[in-house]
Amino acid sequence: MIYLNFATGINLPPYWRNHEVLIEGTDKEGKQAIANGKLFQDPLSIKWEDESTWFDFPLDPVISISGKNNIIKRNVLKINNIGNRRGSIKEIWSQDDYEIEIAGLLIGTEGQFPEDALYQLRIYLEARKPLEVVGELFSLFNISKIAIESYSLPFTKSKENQMYNIKAVSDDAFDLLVKG
Repeated sequence: MIYLNFATGINLPPYWRNHEVLIEGTDKEGKQAIANGKLFQDPLSIKWEDESTWFDFPLDPVISISGKNNIIKRNVLKINNIGNRRGSIKEIWSQDDYEIEIAGLLIGTEGQFPEDALYQLRIYLEARKPLEVVGELFSLFNISKIAIESYSLPFTKSKENQMYNIKAVSDDAFDLLVKG
């Protein structure tokens, strides 16, 4: 048997005769797919609760949402008539906050640095109060408010662009009953 091993430098999906080939992460129309662990590109707007106007991200950012369950496990001795049983007893299940990552690019006009958009975004990122969000992916997960945990503005090659990465968590309103 003869094996040929060489790299072309081109990454193409496999060709299947009379069969549609979908590139991972897209649906049949070529739009970003919603899947666990996949990225989703969606128009996004944010504002504070007391504001009337929304800040629209200039380009649709890439959004990733992940979640987890909080489970309290107890290890107790469990013996039945055929011997020991394995595993733990799960006492309480609750859902943790959704972890959200938003990444995108601010683009300036006429070759200028996007100073105004970056300044407005910075005000939202540094505020210590929840932000209201509007976006299709957020609607699917019933997320209407987020709290910003961290953000970064990584090096961007050209002077008219600035990348950003935002890490946030979902923020649900709770009614706490305090007995005095």
